[in-house]
Amino acid sequence: MKLFIIATLALSLYIVLDLIFNQQMWDANTTLTLYLQSNQFSGEKDMFLVFSYSLYVLPCIAIIAFLILENKLGALLYGGMILFSIASNSLLKNFYHQARPFFIVQEIEPYECNKEFGKPSGHAMTSQAMCFLLPSILFPAIWKDQPNCKYPLYLRVVFIFIITFWTFMTGFSRVFMGVHSFGQILLGWAYQAYVSIIYMNYFHDQITEYLTECLQVGHQGIQNRVIYIIGLIAFSWTCVSIMFLELNRYLFISPTEATLWMTAVYEKCQKQTHLYTIDSPLVLQNICFSLSLYIWFMLSFVIGIKLSKGVYLKNQFKYHYKSLSFWFKTLRIFVLIFLVGLLVPFFLIEFNSVYAQAFGQIVPVSILGGLIITVVYSKLLYYLKISVPGDFLQIIDSEQSAPDGMSLELQAKNS
Repeated sequence: MKLFIIATLALSLYIVLDLIFNQQMWDANTTLTLYLQSNQFSGEKDMFLVFSYSLYVLPCIAIIAFLILENKLGALLYGGMILFSIASNSLLKNFYHQARPFFIVQEIEPYECNKEFGKPSGHAMTSQAMCFLLPSILFPAIWKDQPNCKYPLYLRVVFIFIITFWTFMTGFSRVFMGVHSFGQILLGWAYQAYVSIIYMNYFHDQITEYLTECLQVGHQGIQNRVIYIIGLIAFSWTCVSIMFLELNRYLFISPTEATLWMTAVYEKCQKQTHLYTIDSPLVLQNICFSLSLYIWFMLSFVIGIKLSKGVYLKNQFKYHYKSLSFWFKTLRIFVLIFLVGLLVPFFLIEFNSVYAQAFGQIVPVSILGGLIITVVYSKLLYYLKISVPGDFLQIIDSEQSAPDGMSLELQAKNS
């Protein structure tokens, strides 16, 4: 509780300071960005683009970890926290509804064509979540020795330096590219630091222990009460998101102001061929509202665990996975790629309404994604006979035999 109070007070203090010095930071950022863009060295733009786009690499680590490591639940929780970071950032953007620098400052050129609000920075939040939660959840020995794993001090120092440097450069790249002020970057880091600290110290271990216990052989699974609570959270989150969407549409952002901002996007972005309006589902408060609804993945995930009736015997995976042939290991990867690929058509549909996009694209993708990773994938592995003990939500028969002749059910109980 002491850490919670200190972290909350620190975040509250920074929010107050951000409000007080908002204009000074904006003016200073304008000077900084114009200087950076007018005094580039050869290859500087490409370097910063690498840091900016590297954000999309880290979620792949969660997928790889889910496929080949025994800590599959940790990989899924890591991926879930990335989605929560995206959802919470989008909700906060609609709360602050602050423009991006290139929307307003005529001299600033955008090196990436972002059309939603800029405060707080989504790249700052998600890069910090990805970089610091990765070792915290999947490789905790980086921070502290574990009973079965220890890393030498030099390796820890190098790794911590890399993730700190990468997080900083990802944020700084957004300033150089003209799509964020450093005030927006700092606020994003502040919010995500708070979320990560609170989650890792008060929620992660409890969630992991609860789900692991629920997924043991003979257990009745997730309680309905937990599903109801998470459903209430997702519903309440959606209601708050709708409220901020409508406030921005009809109170905080005028059509004239939105037109000026979208005109800047149209004129400055080389690949932009369409002049958006305030009603376009792909801009400003509309896209922020849609992305905030990734919170529904959380509900779909726990419902999928309940429906699958599978088990999770973490300690058995490493041994049994080694015995699989290369063909079976490859097939398991292709099965997951195929299932995830089924979601792609949702992103190819063009919507003319923000509510149509939110509830016709983001919510279905969130719900189906949760069900695919829990119910569908585990059942396909089972039917294709390529599942192994230790798979997340492994489906077992009471008389199914393990390689040593012992029934998997009895083997699980003994383990």
